[in-house]
Amino acid sequence: MNRRGGRLIPMPFPRAPRPTREQREGQQQSQAPEASTSNPDSVVYEPSPKDISDVKLILEKVGNLPPEVVDIILDNAEYWACTIASVDYRNLPNGYLVIRGSRPDEDQFLLRTEPIGLSNWSPASADLWRRESTPRLLDPEAAAESEYPRATLEALADDPVPSLEHPVRKIVFDIVSRDQGWGGERGSHGTYNHSFTWFDAGLERFDQTIKCPDDCPDRQNPNYDERSIPTCAIRPLWPVSVRSGPDGPPRYHHDLHASPEHCIQHNKLAARPFQHHHVEWKATDDIDPHSAAAEELENAGRGRATGNGEFVRNLKLGDIITVWGRARFGGWTNNIERVEVKVYWAV
Repeated sequence: MNRRGGRLIPMPFPRAPRPTREQREGQQQSQAPEASTSNPDSVVYEPSPKDISDVKLILEKVGNLPPEVVDIILDNAEYWACTIASVDYRNLPNGYLVIRGSRPDEDQFLLRTEPIGLSNWSPASADLWRRESTPRLLDPEAAAESEYPRATLEALADDPVPSLEHPVRKIVFDIVSRDQGWGGERGSHGTYNHSFTWFDAGLERFDQTIKCPDDCPDRQNPNYDERSIPTCAIRPLWPVSVRSGPDGPPRYHHDLHASPEHCIQHNKLAARPFQHHHVEWKATDDIDPHSAAAEELENAGRGRATGNGEFVRNLKLGDIITVWGRARFGGWTNNIERVEVKVYWAV
């Protein structure tokens, strides 16, 4: 290309030979439409806890298998209960959400998942559910007392109740996004190196010590059950809350750079088309954050410490996963079309 301006000189190219009849027929067959797993009209069946319980009973009775063996079979088949949370910004005026670096809102809460296993719990206020939680400080010594008793959580779960303390087996993130499409290290264009727009996974948990305000939407709901848990009882665990000053209110602490333990995915640097990233975190993952395999994760735009399975294995009944969008420094933008999170847990 002539970078000084002026006309481009057409490059000569050889004329392709005309294909024979047999070649044309073979080409037509190869171009026939095929089934695609990304077809929006296709339906993926996700079993309910009741479905899983029925299958377990069938295997135990008909197959005469002990429960421990049945659990191994279902785990290997990845036959788990699933909840889905998503947010779609394609209905916005420009067709996507824009997060700009060096702005007060360069860290934005995007979505939260349903509390793990609590299929019978729902927020009274959809608007409150879509907003980021209030930052709250917690005395480490009072952390254990702040959690709701398991019996309270189990009362909000479908039968059968997840019996494991840590039931989650896999988290699947699907993100459609891009950065500003220019700038950054020219030699890194098209890679994830030196990318300053990304997505993090956060964590929230219900806290029984939090007192609801008088205008709590849940308690004002005429159908509110006192045995339930109000939405305002959600406490953010990550991003962490810190005090803004000696006597100031709590605020979120957001790191300047992506967290190796929480970074789901960076945007590809200076890529103009929207990119679809499919990321899976599994409880069986065991990549050492200091290994060459972890470096490969980092080169693919992920957090190098997200491949050890710790985040998934430590999730409890009732935990909530959040997704945050980030952008850093002037001129950088995180442009987001859609985010979806699937959480799979064993019954």
